Amino acid sequence: MSLTDEDINKILMRESYDYVDGISNYYSYFNKLIEEYGYNPKALLLYLDTLKTFEAIEDMCHLLGELVDYARMMNTISPKFDKYPQNFLTTHKIACRNYNRLKKEFSEETFRTRINKKLEYSFGEYQFIYPDSTQDIKDEAVSQNNCVASYIDKVIDGECHIMFLRKKSNPKESLVTIEIRNNHIVQARRRFNDPVTPEDQEAIDKWNKKFADKERKAA
Repeated sequence: MSLTDEDINKILMRESYDYVDGISNYYSYFNKLIEEYGYNPKALLLYLDTLKTFEAIEDMCHLLGELVDYARMMNTISPKFDKYPQNFLTTHKIACRNYNRLKKEFSEETFRTRINKKLEYSFGEYQFIYPDSTQDIKDEAVSQNNCVASYIDKVIDGECHIMFLRKKSNPKESLVTIEIRNNHIVQARRRFNDPVTPEDQEAIDKWNKKFADKERKAA
């Protein structure tokens, strides 16, 4: 373990306070992450150790503050956020950039009029899922560390559709985020905007062919 006794002492002793109704309420950053944001104590220490080792972060007090800030922002948007992301410094910057965009409120009533379940499709071990709410898209943005939440306005305005490609065996776990325009998938990305796998692409090609054929028949 890279954490020294001094590091661990700083982690456990780091405190701050909320000022509410004229009263200062002190709290431990470490305990706040556990009690308020659902972190596991052992996993949290191991994660901090990993960040010190692989991201060369030496200031534990500053790191703990950044982690609390990250958890606060992400939990505001969705409790499904990744508590132990790789490349924390980059992920925190993305979280800061997207925070105001993600917390925006949208008209659920208007969004519901745009939902098109006819676009859902299954192929092999994959299924294409249309989100039921704007919160589903926000959850996807948090899980995938991407900017798909910025597309909610476009969905509401009828410019595109957003769908999720997931495994039938685990349909609740984010896998690939998809943008559709004119019955054609124009963008598909995995977490951190990584490219899709050949297997993902095969399912995407099948979807495109299916709906292209439907469009031709309708014409």
